[in-house]
Amino acid sequence: MLLGLVMVVTLVAYQDTVTHKDSLPPPPVPAPAPVPVPAPAPPQPTIEQIRFMEGLKTATRGIAQIKNGVDRVVRTQQAGDSLTRRRAARRLGGLCGTARTFIISGRPKMQATVYADTMRVLAKQLTTRLDSLNAALPICEKTAGRDPSTVATSLTTRLKNYDDAILAFRTALKPDSTKAISQQ
Repeated sequence: MLLGLVMVVTLVAYQDTVTHKDSLPPPPVPAPAPVPVPAPAPPQPTIEQIRFMEGLKTATRGIAQIKNGVDRVVRTQQAGDSLTRRRAARRLGGLCGTARTFIISGRPKMQATVYADTMRVLAKQLTTRLDSLNAALPICEKTAGRDPSTVATSLTTRLKNYDDAILAFRTALKPDSTKAISQQ
């Protein structure tokens, strides 16, 4: 009898827990997180702007050669024998000639009118500085072997002006990251 009573109580208790429902409502489903709005992509460059950049890339190869030649002359003027100085001076003259061909081949592609507003002004400044540097290269070719320090000083000044112009141009080309962050 005791065993029967325990079985009945167990059976009733088991059924009660199975059919018993919670009195609390189910937890709320979290709302989906808002999707961040991507920053607008910068406009795609036009064909003419791509051509401008290709011309700049070619001209930049010539600029790198000029810098190499000037660096050689400056290093040999500080230390080194006269033979090394003469070689560096002749090398500068040769590099000026080679640089001139790169600049001449890249410069016609660089038309400042392919850009608008501020970029046009910066592109015009860049091409003007490049033309100024190119104008000094025939003199460099002819006189670098005789007077390398004067030629190197002149080219260093023109290279600095060019570097300032190219820095301003490339900075203006980059999309402004602060605008993209503030728009999110």
